[in-house]
Amino acid sequence: MNSSTKQRRVRNSLSREEIRSVSLLILKEEGLEGLSMRRIANRLGCSVASPYSYYENQVDLVKDLIKHGEDELLGMLKNSIPDEKAVSTYHKLAAIARAYFRFASTNRELHKVMFVTDYGSLHRKAFPQLPKSYRFFLDTLRKGFESGEINYPKNEYTAIARLMWSWMYGLLVLDMTGMLRKRKASENPIEEGISYFQTLLQRGPNPD
Repeated sequence: MNSSTKQRRVRNSLSREEIRSVSLLILKEEGLEGLSMRRIANRLGCSVASPYSYYENQVDLVKDLIKHGEDELLGMLKNSIPDEKAVSTYHKLAAIARAYFRFASTNRELHKVMFVTDYGSLHRKAFPQLPKSYRFFLDTLRKGFESGEINYPKNEYTAIARLMWSWMYGLLVLDMTGMLRKRKASENPIEEGISYFQTLLQRGPNPD
């Protein structure tokens, strides 16, 4: 055997974490269209059959990537609020918005798979319930209503939650498609939106 020939790895030498890590790298570099068991095997130097030791099929793999991304996003949202009792609801919501934008900007292709509706069937299989990241946001907002910090009737909670999440998601889509244009170099669309929402929520529906 030629010593320069790369030895193929045997199936049992692979771990789920290795397969997931390489899959995330391919997803980042080539998008979902470039992700396949064959490409994964080529990167890992193993047979095409090896990834099937852990994943029934490619849909099963993508479901795992979505769940992994959701766990990472939820961790970032929670870590953005180091001392929950020491800050206001507005500070918490601002921290959530910044962390969400940071996650999506760093993991663009993974974020697409997690939240873009083109992959709706995968979403339903990976998220039989609401994503934990969205539930964390909802819980933070709900506590603001219950504490009286948010100066709106409690029956407005659902509508305001949809509006705020839509703003965060929409801003990300504009950024990812190159449509987010700044009028000035110092302009920060995230901070601009946070400021507007804080003013509106503090003011309430019937300002004096």
